[in-house]
Amino acid sequence: MAHFYEYLEFSSDEDRENQLDVYVGIELSPETEAKIKAMNVSGNWLVMAEPYCPDCVEVVAYFQRITKLNPNINVKYVSRKDNKERKHFDSDEQQQAVIAAQKIPSIFDIRNGKTELVLNEFPAFLKAKMEANPEQFDELKVDFRMGKFGKEVEAELVEILTK
Repeated sequence: MAHFYEYLEFSSDEDRENQLDVYVGIELSPETEAKIKAMNVSGNWLVMAEPYCPDCVEVVAYFQRITKLNPNINVKYVSRKDNKERKHFDSDEQQQAVIAAQKIPSIFDIRNGKTELVLNEFPAFLKAKMEANPEQFDELKVDFRMGKFGKEVEAELVEILTK
């Protein structure tokens, strides 16, 4: 499995630069920083993503920026194209969970030998907005990809990480 800088190599130079631009531009709230820095429990996370995917760019930028605040949070990345190769996983069960998710980005909480899917394709807040306003589905998706829901992404990822 890969770390963030190896994840950046999953796609083209242009995709890597785009991912880094979004990542560098993320400014977290002081509340988020305090919550994450105060966590004293170790956590292991697996992210299936690709830098070419506009949904991944948004989610990964926030997830990486948040998790970098606490050395107790361990994050590994896997490319969807590599999910059939056993060597990228800690167990068969973990690999099967990742294969079953199919969509990117997908974030998994690795705890007690279990691999739990906690985010699949879009954050829950965005899925709820899309379901409540199906006529605005495409507009909401574009707004998400343009970073207009950054604070909502940040809040949902903090909730995932601190549960």
